Amino acid sequence: MIPLLAWRNLWRNPRRTIITVTSVLFAIVFANTMDALFVGVNKQMTDSMVGIYSGNLQVQQKDFWENKSLHNTFTPPAKLVSLLDSMPGVKGYTQRLESFALASAQNLTRGVVVVGIQTEKEKSVTRLDRKIQAGEYFHGNPGDAIIGKGLAEYLDIKPGDTLIMLGEGYHGASAAGKYHICGTIRMGSPDLDNNLVFLSLQDAQLFFAAYDRVTSVPVFLKYKAEQKSLSAELAGILSKDFSIQPWQKMMPMVTQSLGLVDAMRIIVLIMLYVLISFGILGTIIMMINERLREFKVLLAIGMKRAKMGSMLLLESVLMALMGAVLGFLTSFPVVSYMKEHPITFRGRAATGWESFGIDPVMPTVVDVHIFILHTLVILMVAILLSAYALNKIRRLEVVSAKS
Repeated sequence: MIPLLAWRNLWRNPRRTIITVTSVLFAIVFANTMDALFVGVNKQMTDSMVGIYSGNLQVQQKDFWENKSLHNTFTPPAKLVSLLDSMPGVKGYTQRLESFALASAQNLTRGVVVVGIQTEKEKSVTRLDRKIQAGEYFHGNPGDAIIGKGLAEYLDIKPGDTLIMLGEGYHGASAAGKYHICGTIRMGSPDLDNNLVFLSLQDAQLFFAAYDRVTSVPVFLKYKAEQKSLSAELAGILSKDFSIQPWQKMMPMVTQSLGLVDAMRIIVLIMLYVLISFGILGTIIMMINERLREFKVLLAIGMKRAKMGSMLLLESVLMALMGAVLGFLTSFPVVSYMKEHPITFRGRAATGWESFGIDPVMPTVVDVHIFILHTLVILMVAILLSAYALNKIRRLEVVSAKS
């Protein structure tokens, strides 16, 4: 009887019901959209910074992270290569030899980071070939080099010119070489653009006299959630002479930036929940005040407070449930549209994002877990706020009800 009465009461005043349901609907859609936007930005920043160079994790010689010396290089074990080739969660991996040298052109000199890369593998995992600003990517010609755009501007050289490098090789050997600039590259990070020289892995090993040796094996994953499990699996197979470095440790400033985004997300969601709560409470107060005369009459003719409270609670639950279902269903097309048509920055804002290697867009993430979480939270908030109606019924006086 009570459920039927509660359902009929909803449609005695359809405008009031529609206002309440709509407030819950918009609250859920807004919360889902905002959270999907924050998660999308976080994911984009992670993918951009990890995918630009470092990888999700790197296999290194155990002392290399503390002492980036060519003495802490290693020859990649066959079992490591075999394992990475067989793992379905691995998007790709590459081998690198990285050290320091002096680069000079004409009368200008600068300290640079020389990175020997597997040129074909880098095309698939970091897409270096798409970052070429001038000239061409490697075509397999010995002695070719690609340098950062900022370094090229400082040394006043361009594709086709010659770059001379001097340094110290493996076990103290002298390192010297003359290279043909085949292209300039823009990595997005000012530090990389101003100091980076790419050689083929074979040329770098020859330059540093570190034959068949590498400093790291960056690994790129399809799903970042698999990072811990893959790290543990690699650590169990490799000897204690190796270490597994996650990107969070290799790029602490990026980790802090992402932590700041998460903190902002939590603050915004808390503020959003407070605003939503006041909005829903306002509709409940309106609903109760409009029906005070009705409640007094029901009390006067002998209806028990418990039944009246149950009826009001059920009405609130039904309206909140309708708003929650509609909000959940509406969130999908809204968030999906914003994923396909993300917010795009232009002008100086776009330049600022691009300077850090991040696309100047704010995409959303279509994640059913986000939708379920906020739908349930706002549903519970709406139900808890109905306690105001129950308290109002409890405080109604029978005498005043009869008057």
